[in-house]
Amino acid sequence: MLWFRNLQIYRLAADHALSAVSIQAELAKRPFVACGSMDMESNGWVPPARHEPTLMALERQNAVLVSLKTEEKVLPAAVIKDELDYRVQQIEAAESRKVGRKEQRELKDRIIEELTPRAFTRSRIQRALLDLENGIVIVDAASAAKAEFLLSTLRETLGSLPTRIIDTEISPCAAMTEWLSSETPDAFSLGQDAELKTPGDDGSIARFKRQVMDCDEVRQHLEVGKVVTRLALAFGERLTFTLTDALEIKSLAMLDVLKDELKDMDAETQDALFESQYALLVGELRGFIPELLAALGGETQR
Repeated sequence: MLWFRNLQIYRLAADHALSAVSIQAELAKRPFVACGSMDMESNGWVPPARHEPTLMALERQNAVLVSLKTEEKVLPAAVIKDELDYRVQQIEAAESRKVGRKEQRELKDRIIEELTPRAFTRSRIQRALLDLENGIVIVDAASAAKAEFLLSTLRETLGSLPTRIIDTEISPCAAMTEWLSSETPDAFSLGQDAELKTPGDDGSIARFKRQVMDCDEVRQHLEVGKVVTRLALAFGERLTFTLTDALEIKSLAMLDVLKDELKDMDAETQDALFESQYALLVGELRGFIPELLAALGGETQR
């Protein structure tokens, strides 16, 4: 299913010159090519939709979906170590001498070089949505580091990608603490998971799972000065998600109303289903993200 579960959100510069046509033209110059016999890693762009095999940038509703594929060779450290130990023992037994650290490093490099052509490979695909209409880039990634890998590759491919991290007038931490202390904005409601922390590097942490938030235990943590760093929320009757103090969206999921809408869509083939899911994804994110930013006081003006 085409759905983004973890959102890292970035703002595109207002004067960007990106278009679906220009993105497609540049991504087509760097298609994915599998690792060669001596390559440890390879990455490149692949078509996001199998029914559009010539399109590296799939544009619908002025939103562009891109997919980055990465393939890497897998050489378990234990295998390398075992082979290195074996060779060191052979040399020491045959030549009656100790193998020094420098020679061991050279042996290790040689072992890796010899094993690389026979190594197993694993691959992963990362996706991003460039909402050109609203000037936002959304990367489906569990961490900022993983999102930055895609963005840096996209930036290198396009020659330029003027993005910045979104800052809001009210920090997510302050907003979530207020919501848990009093009430949430009209568009949102509390879930049953939360993380509270005492400010400071060594602050204590309290985590709640499947817990009604309006309870004495949660209030006690707030009263002693803990702030909310992670909070499960619902967006109307359509989405559930977890918001973090870094403005990351985790575990974005559909509620029954949205699932029913997807089931009711007239999609007789897998290709048509993909198109319906794409339209649904774009529509929901365009409704959800502006509401969330508004609940955080709007974006800071730079």
